[in-house]
Amino acid sequence: MKSVLVFIDGTICDTRHRHHLGVGTHRYNLREALMQDVPVKGSVDCMRELAGSFHFVYLGARPLTTRSDTEEWLREKGFPGGPVYLAQTSEQRLRLMEGLRSKFRFVAGIGDRWDDNECHLALGCMSIILKEFEGNWSTVRKYLL
Repeated sequence: MKSVLVFIDGTICDTRHRHHLGVGTHRYNLREALMQDVPVKGSVDCMRELAGSFHFVYLGARPLTTRSDTEEWLREKGFPGGPVYLAQTSEQRLRLMEGLRSKFRFVAGIGDRWDDNECHLALGCMSIILKEFEGNWSTVRKYLL
């Protein structure tokens, strides 16, 4: 099945409520803070629509220690299943792309930042960059449905 790489933070997950804790700090990544994140408006519905045609691979800019909390958040919020990969820096995420490229057949990536686009280019797939925390999901539908 064709795969889509979906960035978590900023693309489908609104983390702004915890920015005051200090992005990247221990407090910022505590379970209690992560579980209060909200889905970006329209993201869950769009991902559910795409789920019939695509397999999702989720990528977060988070420490590896948050994997189970991130997986639980995705399930609780109603996102379709898929493996979750985490890497805190853009360099680490870019290094993950080689392994992901050999495991999945990516047709697109959905993100919200320039370094997300770099990952999509490394995968050799279409890059859909949305406005952070305000994704225009009709754009995603236009190109993938």
